[in-house]
Parts: sequence; C-alpha cells; structure tokens
Amino acid sequence: MQHKNKAKYVYLGIIISFALVFVITIGVQMNIPYTSRAFLEYQVVPVYSKVSESVEEIFVNNGDHVKIGQPLFAVDKNVYLAQYTSALGQYNEVLDSIKNLKNDIQKTNVLIAKNKILVEQNKMELLKYKKLFDKKYINELDYQNMNARLIESEKTLKESENTLNNLLNKYKVEEETTPQLLIAEGALKKAEINLKNTTTLAPISGEVVMDNFYKNTLIKQDTTLFYIKNDSTLTVNADLKEKNLKAITKDRKALIVFDGVSKKVITGKVQKIVPVLAEGFSTSNILVNIADDNRWVRDPGKVRVSIGIENSEDLKNLSSGSKASVILLSEDNNIIYNGLAKLWINTIKVFNYVY
Repeated sequence: MQHKNKAKYVYLGIIISFALVFVITIGVQMNIPYTSRAFLEYQVVPVYSKVSESVEEIFVNNGDHVKIGQPLFAVDKNVYLAQYTSALGQYNEVLDSIKNLKNDIQKTNVLIAKNKILVEQNKMELLKYKKLFDKKYINELDYQNMNARLIESEKTLKESENTLNNLLNKYKVEEETTPQLLIAEGALKKAEINLKNTTTLAPISGEVVMDNFYKNTLIKQDTTLFYIKNDSTLTVNADLKEKNLKAITKDRKALIVFDGVSKKVITGKVQKIVPVLAEGFSTSNILVNIADDNRWVRDPGKVRVSIGIENSEDLKNLSSGSKASVILLSEDNNIIYNGLAKLWINTIKVFNYVY
C-alpha cells in the first residue's frame, strides 16, 4: 500500500510538472517570440549604366565611400553627343518650319485682302462697262474683256483662300501640340537624357563594392556592373510565427546572435512588420499550389519582421545575408520572461559557437 501511495505521488508530480512546463512553454512562445532563421540585410543597390558604350573614365575605387549623386564612371559620349546635335538640329528645323508657316499665313492673309479689293474694283468697273455698253459707247469686246478680268480676279481670290485653308490645316493655334514639334522635342529630350547618362551617379550613399571593372570595357545598357553597400543602418529580417502577431509591436527590443559573431549578443528594435511575403500571394494567371500534407497540425504561418540594429566593429566583416537567431524581449519588461529570453539567447550563443 505504501508503494502504491508513493507511485501516485510520483505520477501526480509528473503530471503537474508536465502541465507546468506546458503552461510555461505556451507563455514563453506567446510573449517572447524566437526564430533561428533570421538574416542580416544591408541596403545594397546595383550600379548600372543606362546607355551602352565603352568605359572612358572611372572616378572611384573598390572600398571607396561615396555620397548619393557622386559621379562613379563615364562612358564614351561622342556617339551620344552626335545624336544630341542631330536632334537639336531637327528640333530647330521644326521651329523654323512653324515660323515660316506663320509667315506664309500672314502673307496669304494680306494677299487675300488685296484680291478681295481687286474683285470689288472689277465688279464696280464691270457695272460701268455695262452702262457704257448699253449706251453703245463701247463695243462688246471691251465689255467681255472687263468681264473676263473680273472672273480671273475671283479665281485668283479663290486660289489664295484655298492656299490659306491648306496652311491653316497644317498650323496648330497651340503650337506646342504640333505633331512634328512633339516628335522633335521627344527626340531631343531622349538624346539629352542619353548624353547626361553617359556619366553614372551614385544611387545611394555607401561603400563601393567593385570587382573586374576596368576602362575601355564595353558595357551594355541596364547590366549590373558593381554595387554600393550602405551599412550605416543595418536590418535583421526575421520570420516569426503568426501566432505571435499580437506580441510583435514597433520599437520592441530584441536580442540577436549572429552565426559569424557568435560570442556577442546584439540588441535591436522592431522597426516594422512587412505585410507581404513571396509565398503569400499569386498572380491572377497562376493557380495557387497547395502542398499535400497529412499532418494533423499544419506548419505555422510566418510574419516578416524587420529589426533595426546599430552598426559596430563587431559586425564590420559580416556580409549581407548572414544568419542570426532572434528573440524578442517582453513587451512590458516582465522580469521572468526577459530572464528566460536572455538565458535562451545566451544558450544559443554557446551552442552556435561550439557547433
């Protein structure tokens, strides 16, 4: 009987211990989210030329620190300078044609006014000739000649009016909408942009990461040539479980251990929660791929969390993409949870170093 009572206490202790561990585990997971699948991210921007040509000058070297907008390299601009000159000539030619068109319209208007006066004068003369002819003061030939002069002047007037109509059809009152001018402006602007792009400027401030880039190399448009790395502000991206979403808030403190710097625990703060993951959407013309899984508990969903950390000498040699383990401290600075978080991250630190 005594052994049975001891067995009951043992079983009861096991059950209580299991329940206690279960409750503590749930509390830890809900309040101090953890992942060993985090990675370091620099702001890395590719540098490329927007035009194709051979490299003429290189203004920076590998490892140089540059500021945004600083010239990096230049390509041979002779071809693009010639294109710009040609486009400028075509643009000026269109402007001259518009100017000449306006002058022709003005001259034609003056000519029409003169022709109208001449027609009116011939009409008056024809009336005089008609009276003289009726009174037999002039012969029929003189009268018919006068009538022919009137007809000819009316014909000339009509021709000048048709000429004006043709000119007006070519001319736009809003000159900037003239098709030829728009085409010439577009060609000139494109040539100007290409000429400007013969010198490539730094897209961001940071360190130049350059390899196998030399003068006289023929480069193609929009092909990555080297990179600029901005490591003044570093970000650790961690995919945490969706069940921890309520516990993930902005400015919440985090403890981080990098595989490459496993002896040191780095501190950071949650900057933002990224609402889009690559596996979280599909385009309208692609079916969603649902993997078969006969597990009774499915894999947890993930939330991408960006954690900001300060650059330091400890992180100097880490590359973008370096792996890390991340745990968030308690939101309300709970001593127990924070103690467990620090204990766990230091345990990970030891095992990372040993492993």
